[in-house]
Amino acid sequence: MHKFEKEVYEYTRQWAQSLNRRQLFKGAGALGAAAGVAAMSPAALGAAPGTSSASLRRNQDGASVIKIARGQVSDTLDPQKTSGLLVAHEVMWQIYDSLIYLHEDGTVYPGLATEWEIAEDGLSVTYHLRPDVLFHDGTPFNAQAVADTVARHLDPAIASPTSSYLGPLAEVQVVDDLTVTYIYSEPFAPMFVGLGYSYCAPISIAAATELGDDFGRNPVGTGPYKFVEWTADDTIVLEKNPEHTWSTPFYETQKEPSIDRVEFVVIPEDATRLAALVAGEVDVVAGTDAVPTDKLGSLSEEPGIEIYTRPAVGVYYAYFNQAIEPLNDVRVRQAIQHAVDLEAIVALVLDGHGVPATSALASAFGAYKDDLPQYPYDPERAKELLAEAGYADGFELTYLNIASPVYQRVAEVLQEFLAEVNIELAVESYPVSELTPKAASGEYGMTFFYYTYSDPDILHLILRTGSPFGWCNHNDDEFDGWLDQQRVTIDPDARLELLHNAQQRVNEQAYVLMLWEGVYAAAMKESVEGLAIDLVGFIHLQEMSLA
Repeated sequence: MHKFEKEVYEYTRQWAQSLNRRQLFKGAGALGAAAGVAAMSPAALGAAPGTSSASLRRNQDGASVIKIARGQVSDTLDPQKTSGLLVAHEVMWQIYDSLIYLHEDGTVYPGLATEWEIAEDGLSVTYHLRPDVLFHDGTPFNAQAVADTVARHLDPAIASPTSSYLGPLAEVQVVDDLTVTYIYSEPFAPMFVGLGYSYCAPISIAAATELGDDFGRNPVGTGPYKFVEWTADDTIVLEKNPEHTWSTPFYETQKEPSIDRVEFVVIPEDATRLAALVAGEVDVVAGTDAVPTDKLGSLSEEPGIEIYTRPAVGVYYAYFNQAIEPLNDVRVRQAIQHAVDLEAIVALVLDGHGVPATSALASAFGAYKDDLPQYPYDPERAKELLAEAGYADGFELTYLNIASPVYQRVAEVLQEFLAEVNIELAVESYPVSELTPKAASGEYGMTFFYYTYSDPDILHLILRTGSPFGWCNHNDDEFDGWLDQQRVTIDPDARLELLHNAQQRVNEQAYVLMLWEGVYAAAMKESVEGLAIDLVGFIHLQEMSLA
């Protein structure tokens, strides 16, 4: 028996996942029935059906090739420099290996680390590394590579947007060539969450040093797929890494990659992207917003097309910038909440594939609080609140939007609702990589955003003042204190109370405009087998094959 099977032990479960006692990190199953999606996966990472009649796609060398269409361009494939986050992660996930993998049932599985021990005081974790692993450039993966990766991640000169995933990590000590210790300045409850993302994956420091800013377009990891090229039309090409001869129990099949070459093709227009799938020009449509939920019904009727959906663990919302008038007045923020009919958005824009959000924390989490104050659709009450705040005649707001057809439709519906209460919404749309720095600059009234995450610590990342996505500018020290404290609280009951306090404050003060909880979706040709979408919406190429 691997040591990890003993070490995903009671301490880890009670502290880092707390599944058995309070289910703070519960998986997404609770959302399934509410979302009303007909084709939910019955298993956590169950494969989509694939009774193929289509032929295997091969290139001139006879290698198997799969083409995956998505709607957005990655800003970079440097995990420490991306601000596009999910759009970058869906490709980086294939290039880099994590130290560990966190399953949605809370189990921590080995990755580049095969074993680990948590100190009794919770301030350090020692990882024992997999031997005989090479980066794609031939340099060895070892403890020094891990330490150097973390040092770069925490380097102020890098100013990494993803360094917060490491939590209060003070330093990494090299014990020997295959042993490394992460030392924290204080206990960090979600310590394994960030390490399970590509953002914290070991990179080739030799390549990063040599390439500098160009590393993000020439990434080098240890993963099952190697980077080949990033073409002028933003197609990213990967090829199977023949040196990647190990797998992890995180993957149900525990096999080496079977597809030789992967091409991530960017097709911005929804209709064109889906038409390419139907025509056989691509094999899969997947990734961030790649399959619009309002197209699932018609797409499922296309012969030779399979649909895969599962509940999302995340919330779609809009920030209120409380550093400006009139959004610094809680009555105005509450009025906007009352002015928006969330059920209409879900029905009209999302074709019913979702549920109105009731908290900043997704209802799939065990830490979700189900008795929070709500703001039902009531435009007359909205007008009353605006009048009380001195804005009966209304005002204009800038609304930063993610460039996407479905989000554009959401913005247009919001414009209509707010116009009814004399608020004019000026919509500006940007790719995620451009929206994030603009939002961080504070040059907006409202900003649309969303998350997928596997731990309620997401509230710290998106709402804490000074965090990478803390764009509310709420100036609430007590609220920030709750978010800080829950990160370092080992006792699950005490942590739950802090998370409930934070959710209560968000709703009472209307720090964000709750919108909806949705679904993840992918569409594929029948020839594709083994496609699965994980807890946070990403596909696993290592388990996929073409019939």
